[in-house]
Amino acid sequence: MNLYAIAQNIEASALGQAIRESTWLFPAIEATHLLALAMLGGSVLIIALAVLGIGLKTPPAELHKSARRYMNAAVVILLITGILLGVSEPVKLYGRQAFWVKMTSLALALAITYFAFNPLVRRGDRDGVARTVAVATMAAWLMVAMAGRWIGFS
Repeated sequence: MNLYAIAQNIEASALGQAIRESTWLFPAIEATHLLALAMLGGSVLIIALAVLGIGLKTPPAELHKSARRYMNAAVVILLITGILLGVSEPVKLYGRQAFWVKMTSLALALAITYFAFNPLVRRGDRDGVARTVAVATMAAWLMVAMAGRWIGFS
């Protein structure tokens, strides 16, 4: 079975049909997805700007300690709502370049955030590497958001 056939089966599922045919379910899931994106973006932005020496004067490690639960919760909510949105129209998404750009960007953003950015911030690093990773983290999440918006217009 190829990927397109799997997308067709998912779209024909009861869950896919329920989300797609409901008057309020898709918009409610999408609104929750966007709110979680804002929560994640705010968390990443405030910490990254602190690493860059912009904004709050609170040490980045301290900000991270306070914001990480919001960041982690936002990622979980984004993944759950993103999957639910995808289940409602996987055939359409399969053929959209923007979707594949978003998925690639998402994998990159998660890897940078959890394997580079968070460890550097927890250690309190503010050197050139930490600054570069902070900028890369912001850029990666911006790309995820922009590609997600692109899906709606493609």
